Amino acid sequence: MKDSLTLLSLLLFVLSFTGCANNDPSINATRLRINLTDAATLVVSEFNVDIQKIEVATTDNTSDEEKWTTLDFNGGVFDVLPLSNGKSKQITDQYFPAGVMRKIKITFGNNSTLATSTGVKPLVLDPEVKDGVVVEVNTNLYANYVTSIMVDINAALSFYELNGNYFFKPVLRVFPETFGGSLKGYALPLEAAPVVVIVKDEDTLLTLPERSDGMFLFKGLKEGDWKILVYSTTDLGYRDTLFVDTVFTGKTRELKSKIVLKR
Repeated sequence: MKDSLTLLSLLLFVLSFTGCANNDPSINATRLRINLTDAATLVVSEFNVDIQKIEVATTDNTSDEEKWTTLDFNGGVFDVLPLSNGKSKQITDQYFPAGVMRKIKITFGNNSTLATSTGVKPLVLDPEVKDGVVVEVNTNLYANYVTSIMVDINAALSFYELNGNYFFKPVLRVFPETFGGSLKGYALPLEAAPVVVIVKDEDTLLTLPERSDGMFLFKGLKEGDWKILVYSTTDLGYRDTLFVDTVFTGKTRELKSKIVLKR
């Protein structure tokens, strides 16, 4: 299978909230953890994202007035391509007051890059997002209860080329970890370098199966029928496969049969 990855990558953060015992900062609070994950892509061998600041807007149980809080995060550049098919990287962990998380704001820096067969390309931050990207979340943060939020960036839609320069303009998808369902399967043979694309309504997601066994995994999917397309990125004559399967909320739909592309 090729070492290069596709032009769609998903940058995923997991925000975990949990409480603790008396006489510490967790009293009537949740604990916030952020993990980084990704779904890989076809012609980019590295997709390094510079994240400088993460903020969340919350309300308490007595008022609708939003309060913005900057998370305990020192910033950094993360290659998200190794973080696919369920893998993630925690980048912050802290206690947080219980209430309702309304929005998240991610501020990106100027050191994002992508690596291709022709070398490393700097990603110029699009002027429209220099002040950060705000996405609505609207999920409860219960005291003494674990809540996780996923925020993913579709890299295929998040950068573009203009006059020889590459620009970074992230497109985000945000959902609680408990939202929707998951889809898991296997796409083979490995020599076909398969790509898996799933589509429902206006949602289109893509991933590369694991190179060791062909496993792929999508999370945070809406309930209902999804079109599943598997195709080869080689010129070896493998035929595409297209079918429909159903995802249910709160469950992982594991395809019973492995998808094997034929020539």
